[in-house]
Amino acid sequence: MTTVEEPRTVTEAPSVTTWTRLEPRTRRADLAPAVDARIADPLWLLARQWQLGEFTGEDAGSPVTARVHAEVARFTRYRPGPYAGAVGLPAGVPWEALVEREPAATAGDLRHAVESGQQLLRLLAAAGAGELAGRVCAAYPVPATPPDGASAADPETVGYLRIAAGRVPHGDLALRACAEGRFAREVAVPAALATAVDRAVADWYAWLGVPARPAGPRPGYLLQLPAVLAPGATRPAAPPWPPADFTPLYSTPGLEGPAWLRERLEHEAAVAAHDGRAELVLTAHEYDGNRLDWYHFDHEPGTTLEARPAVQDVVKVLLPTPVAYAGMPSTRFWELEDARVNLAGIGAGAGDLARMFVLEYGLVYANDHFLLPLELPVGSATRVRSLLVTDTFGTQTLVPAAPEGVALFRPAGATGGGAADVLVLPATAAATLDSAPVEEVRLGRDETANLAWAIERTVTGATGRPIDRTAQVGRAAVPPRPPADPDADVPALSYAFATTVPENWVPLLPGPTQDRPDVVRLRRVPLQQPNRDGAPVAVTGHSRLLDWRERDGHLVELAFPEEEVPRAGSRLLRRWQLARWADGSVHLWLGRTRHGGAGEVSSGLRYDTVQPR
Repeated sequence: MTTVEEPRTVTEAPSVTTWTRLEPRTRRADLAPAVDARIADPLWLLARQWQLGEFTGEDAGSPVTARVHAEVARFTRYRPGPYAGAVGLPAGVPWEALVEREPAATAGDLRHAVESGQQLLRLLAAAGAGELAGRVCAAYPVPATPPDGASAADPETVGYLRIAAGRVPHGDLALRACAEGRFAREVAVPAALATAVDRAVADWYAWLGVPARPAGPRPGYLLQLPAVLAPGATRPAAPPWPPADFTPLYSTPGLEGPAWLRERLEHEAAVAAHDGRAELVLTAHEYDGNRLDWYHFDHEPGTTLEARPAVQDVVKVLLPTPVAYAGMPSTRFWELEDARVNLAGIGAGAGDLARMFVLEYGLVYANDHFLLPLELPVGSATRVRSLLVTDTFGTQTLVPAAPEGVALFRPAGATGGGAADVLVLPATAAATLDSAPVEEVRLGRDETANLAWAIERTVTGATGRPIDRTAQVGRAAVPPRPPADPDADVPALSYAFATTVPENWVPLLPGPTQDRPDVVRLRRVPLQQPNRDGAPVAVTGHSRLLDWRERDGHLVELAFPEEEVPRAGSRLLRRWQLARWADGSVHLWLGRTRHGGAGEVSSGLRYDTVQPR
């Protein structure tokens, strides 16, 4: 309420206009009655609703129907890593299994071989050829002693192999013999049992999941025609089936190879689709193995994986529905809201901008959005061509595309270019069952020793069992000195060039790159075990993550870029993962993941020390 003084006559001097504002003041310290929004009677409530503008209509219509026209292009090509060749993208397989799965060379273990060998013996006995069990075990034996030092020091692994050796055949060796046609000859199957053995092997193939031999000529048959057509030539034998890269019971990559970059400690893979006009290539850079999704992929314009067009037009007429969620504030002042979620009770600091944006959307703009349930196939890239909305007044509005700066759910350009105007739905698993880590390696910096370390905390044994290396090995000790002559004058202190560290601590030595002296890499080198009789003995590790393979009698070199071992460190894990796909199929693979570390490490390594003798 305001009051204005009466203006005086024109002949008089003008006066200053004054305003008076009436402000409500409470005499109580409690403000609760003012915010209770109490009501008196229905007429009073209607008057208050009129005062607050709840009866005021807006000159706008609500959407009634929406017509969507979209183009859906299927992803048909897949490339693991940056340098491998592209292959066809298999359908019905989660992309996590394609990208994360390890090859059989590192994923295989003796437990799988023993279990498949046990099943072969059961099927032979069921077919009436159980008397051949001893011959099969002798022809394809399971080793009685572990092949590596970590497994040899593990009592459970030693006991498992001692029991299996001589009683169960090696399933992998028996499978290769069956594939190459050597099984009946090496086992010396009698003619009377040949039919029973063939039936048992066929059932064993079905249990292992061996696919049927593909129809048609085998690859490379044209190159064999000159030898076949030559006089006196014999028909070449059919190639082994299943092929050498087939692994039963779990998923492994084929000839295209794995997507793991051993020096970068991450995965990289690319997929491609073609919409009939241009090819869309998306690459997942620096994927650490923790749940593959659309935001891991970057648009790679100018790159090709030779994808073929596989596009489908989708035209749908949909009914828009208002977006709703738990705790959504009501647009009416006196309407009761859901008390299970109180957005007003969420606190935010001065730097919590993202939280404040979410709260502002939920409290102010929540009722301004509508939902169109458009169903699309997974493993596809969708481009919306048009969106035509019809409101309650019959007006049709063609909704334009969102500007590139505010568009959501679009893969960004890999080189900083524009985002791709597509919606990517990767064929990923909704959830996976993860086993306990069968291998764990911790990477960290040791500023005191001026080194970086790769700590083999858990390694995979010969039977696939995780072995705790931290509890298995102690600190490497220098061999004791021979007893000194009691009459000799021996000093009470002794000098040591350096202290020792546990054998599962692998040093990562910094050094320049061969072609780039300004780039520092951390080279994995064996730990040097002290020896009084001569030079130190190199102690190699057992982790498959650190790749302790030998080639031509020397260790394969492994060097990490310096930025891959940050100050906070990191943890590398290998574990089995199981997922069920939409068609009901089950997929099992051994994958690698990378997680954040727990800070710097301290090995206790010191140089030039003096200690009591």
